[in-house]
Amino acid sequence: MIHPIRQTWTARAGLLRITRHLSTDETPLEDGSENHGRRLPLSFGESEMKEPSSSTSGLGQPNDADQMDPLADRPVGCTGPRCLVVMYHYVHDVEPFAGLGLSSSADGVRGLTSREFALQVDQLCRSMEPIDWPALYAWMCGRGSIPGRSFLLTFDDGLADHARTVLPILQRRDLRGVFFVTGAELVSQAMLPAHAIHLLLSVLGDDGLEHELVTELNRQGMDGVAVVSSIDARAAQARYDYETPTRARLKFLLTSALPIAVCSAAVGSLFERHIGSSARWAKAWYLGWEELGELHRLGHTIGAHGYSHQPLTRLAPTERRQDLRRILAVLKSGLGSDIRPLSYPFGQWDDDVREACRELGIAHAFTTQPRWITRDDDVLTLPRVDTIKVNAFLKEELEWSQA
Repeated sequence: MIHPIRQTWTARAGLLRITRHLSTDETPLEDGSENHGRRLPLSFGESEMKEPSSSTSGLGQPNDADQMDPLADRPVGCTGPRCLVVMYHYVHDVEPFAGLGLSSSADGVRGLTSREFALQVDQLCRSMEPIDWPALYAWMCGRGSIPGRSFLLTFDDGLADHARTVLPILQRRDLRGVFFVTGAELVSQAMLPAHAIHLLLSVLGDDGLEHELVTELNRQGMDGVAVVSSIDARAAQARYDYETPTRARLKFLLTSALPIAVCSAAVGSLFERHIGSSARWAKAWYLGWEELGELHRLGHTIGAHGYSHQPLTRLAPTERRQDLRRILAVLKSGLGSDIRPLSYPFGQWDDDVREACRELGIAHAFTTQPRWITRDDDVLTLPRVDTIKVNAFLKEELEWSQA
């Protein structure tokens, strides 16, 4: 069945009009922000714009595949069905901290506006068919079929944005998505370090956060200046090539260099000192059980995103399994038993993490490798495309259709 949005558009002009449609009314937005809410270019033909390599939150270590050109992996001559799984984080018109007494530039909490998100969803509907996760799951199991070119929308981190802003847009279009949540935000009701870092950058700025971090590490008995100075600036900039040198080093330090416990303690302390109660902020920042229950009732899929939201590859083998068991138990307790997908926190996985998912019966696990899904893909290392890379895939689809 053709989706109504695509059916209407197709009747007007056909696929060739997509180039004109995508180049009118919109101009490219600011470049260089992290994909945890990076402003996306909304039209084709912006080849001069540099797109950063993608990771689940813009703060973690990408896999090697994240560095590849999304067009280079296209299966030449492929005629079988394919699905483009798209990944989103922040989507909001009003900043998430509005009403919480924070004066900030929001530079660290950049996201799509509702208009930008709706425009991209409509672009996807005009060029391919939407499916939900149960349809993808059945197809990958060999028990069903999907359209030749389809897409699936996914949303990471269990953000309140997803109920306030995303859900109405999906409902108006009769679309179903996958919402990946962590256990810590539901049980502990505390800000996850990744989001706390975004807010600290908004309040303190790059240099301010570096200064405060050095001071905090000194309080913990470390040589803060030495720790910060030890970061390989070239490696940090290579990973975060869309950030300033200072911000790239800070992100590299906080997500990949500092021990997890040290990072959590430092970020937690700075958050309480400069922003406020972590519990109060978490209540406004994340989805609660009421919102998750409503999403579930409306036919959306609730998936796992780890319990602690730490990169599973940075945890010991026993800790990885415990983390996965805890999030699955939390979701089973709150929503009932169900087959669930997982998105790897920060997109990071290795063979042992994959094996842990298999042992625990996780149905699908999504990475941040930017390419189409085909039926031959490993169900525990499925690719996803960040919102900032979608235009490249839409352009590819247009060019392929004209070949």
